[in-house]
Amino acid sequence: MGSIYYQNQFLANPAMAGLETGLNLNAAFKTQWTGIDGAPKIQYLTGDYGLANTKVGLGFLFYNEGAGAINRTRATVTYAYHLPLNGETNFLDFGLSAGLMNEWIDFGKAKGDLDDDVLNSFNDRRLYLDGDFGVAYRSDKLTLQAALPNLKRFFKRDVLRNVVDRSIYFIAAGYKFTTDKVINSIEPKLVYRGVQNYDGIFDAGVNLQFLGNKLMLNGIYHSTNSFTAGFGANYKNQFSILFQYTTNTSKMQSYSNGEFEVGLKYSIKN
Repeated sequence: MGSIYYQNQFLANPAMAGLETGLNLNAAFKTQWTGIDGAPKIQYLTGDYGLANTKVGLGFLFYNEGAGAINRTRATVTYAYHLPLNGETNFLDFGLSAGLMNEWIDFGKAKGDLDDDVLNSFNDRRLYLDGDFGVAYRSDKLTLQAALPNLKRFFKRDVLRNVVDRSIYFIAAGYKFTTDKVINSIEPKLVYRGVQNYDGIFDAGVNLQFLGNKLMLNGIYHSTNSFTAGFGANYKNQFSILFQYTTNTSKMQSYSNGEFEVGLKYSIKN
């Protein structure tokens, strides 16, 4: 999801839950490879809440994706602790998520022998516990973070469910420059994502905030030879909307029209 870079960092790292006091609600929908039958679709809903003491953050996530006949649903809750450093000008953040994962095959979309033992055994599996762990260091301008998603697979206890294209770690570094001009802030960011059974992906992006943070514009280059462009608007620092388009990777450019994502954010500050 393109939201992980700037609009909803909690989605990639549980340590980012509750960075500000009050409640943040985020929801997004993404469709990939439009024009291809059974193309992947992703939806999520998150909420994170920062307590008044600024040290504790709470959160929840509901995530659903489908690709062809294969579906995956995940629901987690999160606890984050923000340790103040240097008189509360810097913070060291820790976050842990825990919840349930369910994966199944929709037989209504499956093509082939529906009596195949592989299909039926896939659906016979039970819900299983899963979680994520993340850390971060923050100053007023610099943010360094790292996360380990899908801890069950990380500890090699779920070998039978291993497939390609699973995220295995996430590392990011960003620095925000602020100005009193038309452009209110410029935030470059570098990200490296480990992917199971595939080459890691390097991302380099920048986010611009305009006109009193009312408008945002971002672009992210991916080492898969694709590019994400996003545009968003913010109303009274309470409601924001983000549109993103990602070009296809180099090996998919002849087959489909890329990826579209729309994200919504609503904040209730204390």
